[in-house]
Amino acid sequence: MAEHLSLREIRIRLADPERIATDSFDILRSLCAYISTPDTELRAQDLLLRAMEKRSAFGPASILLEGMLRQVGLFPYLERGGLSLADNIAYEFHRPDNMESDGVVFHRVQSQVYDYLLAGDNVVLSAPTSFGKSLIIDAVIASQKYQNIVLVVPTIALIDETRRRLSRFSDKFKLITHSSQTRALRNLYIMTQERVLEQEKLEDIDFFVIDEFYKLQPRLEDADRSLLLNEAFYKLFKTGAQFYLLGPNVRGIDSGILKRLDLRFIKTDYKTVSSEIHHVKPVPDDGQALVALCGALKDPTLIYCSSPARVRKVSEILLKIQKPNAAMRDAVAWVGDNYSPNWLFAKALERGIGMHHGRLPRTLSQFVVRSFNEGNIRFLVCTSTLIEGVNTKAKNVIIFDNKIARRKFDYFTYNNILGRSGRMFQHFVGHVYIFHEPPAEELPFVDVPAFSQPDSAPESLLMQLQQEDLSDKSRDRMTQLSNESELEIDILRSGTGIDPRAQNRLACEIRSNAGIYWPLLSWVGFPNWDQLEAVSKLIWEYLVSDKRMRAGVGSGRQLAFKIDRFRRTKGADGLLKAELLQRTAESPDEVVEEVIDFLRSWCSFAFPRYLLAVNRIQHAVFLKMNRHPGDYVAFATQVENWFLPPALMALDEYGVPIQIGQKLQRYLLQLQSDSLDDVLMRLHKLDVSRMPLSDFEKSLVSDAQQHI
Repeated sequence: MAEHLSLREIRIRLADPERIATDSFDILRSLCAYISTPDTELRAQDLLLRAMEKRSAFGPASILLEGMLRQVGLFPYLERGGLSLADNIAYEFHRPDNMESDGVVFHRVQSQVYDYLLAGDNVVLSAPTSFGKSLIIDAVIASQKYQNIVLVVPTIALIDETRRRLSRFSDKFKLITHSSQTRALRNLYIMTQERVLEQEKLEDIDFFVIDEFYKLQPRLEDADRSLLLNEAFYKLFKTGAQFYLLGPNVRGIDSGILKRLDLRFIKTDYKTVSSEIHHVKPVPDDGQALVALCGALKDPTLIYCSSPARVRKVSEILLKIQKPNAAMRDAVAWVGDNYSPNWLFAKALERGIGMHHGRLPRTLSQFVVRSFNEGNIRFLVCTSTLIEGVNTKAKNVIIFDNKIARRKFDYFTYNNILGRSGRMFQHFVGHVYIFHEPPAEELPFVDVPAFSQPDSAPESLLMQLQQEDLSDKSRDRMTQLSNESELEIDILRSGTGIDPRAQNRLACEIRSNAGIYWPLLSWVGFPNWDQLEAVSKLIWEYLVSDKRMRAGVGSGRQLAFKIDRFRRTKGADGLLKAELLQRTAESPDEVVEEVIDFLRSWCSFAFPRYLLAVNRIQHAVFLKMNRHPGDYVAFATQVENWFLPPALMALDEYGVPIQIGQKLQRYLLQLQSDSLDDVLMRLHKLDVSRMPLSDFEKSLVSDAQQHI
């Protein structure tokens, strides 16, 4: 009997269609042998996917591929027409309940996870990007086993993507993204960790999901959000609901946590697409090498960069090889009118180049991803904001940088980026082009501080836990904090994620210098300049943990100045125009993106959060001193909503830019007190064709309507 080809020989022959045609039987016979051997099954499955990419070259022998697909459990790739009775039964066995109309069929490991969940197990799934982890969520929802489900996603952008994907269940569940929305009989909450913590009534949750669960492990770049995610997980866990945590490949989870939480940890390398790695020599330099590479690529290509500045650099490079794209003409005009015609984002879009990073308007980021997936944009240049959870249809991924900001990324992040190449049913083999040596192969170990409570667990997290769930050490730490605290524990606890000792230091400062602070902090409604400056300086000095320049703010006075300018210019458009007029010596790119970053980082999140913390602290201190306290709630709400009605502001998350929402305000908002539910109902019924909007604006509104 002839010897089998080695795995390496099979891979070499699969790269040559002529060799496939002449050696098809030897290739498939050898491949079948490796697939039948446990030690080589996963490597052989990778080669099987490469064979599927060249399926037509196998001619009549391609029927053997079907048998191997069945053997490894890749049922979604099977062609129903030629299946035997046994294979048909197996195929149907892997079809989840109530999803026949969607044509969904699970692969083998997906089906196992799904069965565990329907059996009532708590599951943590660590699997490659192409595994299809989110499809299991859809199937669990479709099963209608659960009444109230919470999906926790890392970012607001992922709220929109997830809500759009799950909008097909809107006839069975009410989709809730904001705490202001009313509940129905069956509810599907799609929220970030911050919004889960804002939600008051979650006692009757019977199933919850945490996407990108590895973020429970505190990391240098997003430690604050990790702690908030821990709090959200703890809050949901205490409801007694079943849960499903999913994310990319990790090394493992602490064994003590596995036992305490009664969960099933599934770690798998099972893949549905393969990646071909190409090393690029940056000759004569990285820019010219990138131009040469992109000029040779014809399929959708995602280009990873370390920072927004690097995204701009790469986009400028690509302008040299891309011709104007007529499909983007209306979008480019709108961006120019509403931001700046000199902004690089508009110039890149005009030539079919999409930019994606954290300093862009959310609706424009969503638009470029949709345009890329629809084939209207050829290159999508991005930072890690796109890598973590957003689905794209990229055949090619170029890893131009090997850093996140200034820090080299690890193997875990590298793996995440690799996983963005290829797409089930579209690209069996994705191609990855790397300009640097990959990092050492070491995956992270995930800890959950809310349950492990290491010595490094911050007090801001521990004080959110119930007394019976604290370890002896943690209980001692909380007792000491309580004994030494200037403020009641409930007040400290309300400052979610804010260091309680920092809150106490601020309380001591206000009490010790009450004669100075009372006139400056006792304001109600809107502050004057002196009052705003005083509260901003206290926020910066006592509550902001990272005092590096962020989103254009490097001091308390600068924070006050920018908030005051935002208030005086009466909205985002006015602020942007004022900044562009004043900062003519700077590039429009830097000005536009810094303003957007300021609005998102400070106005929508950090400033209102810190301002309300100061509000609670000064209220407690002055009441004890029999002095009339201030009340900052109205101002915090106004800043958070950019001085717009909250329901109108929320439409930005539904794909309707704020500028368009303002144009439609008289059609959507009858009273300032109208709820988001009221506005969404009117938006859904709106006759877009009769609205005073441009064609591009109408297309955005129509797209939003389809997913409400």
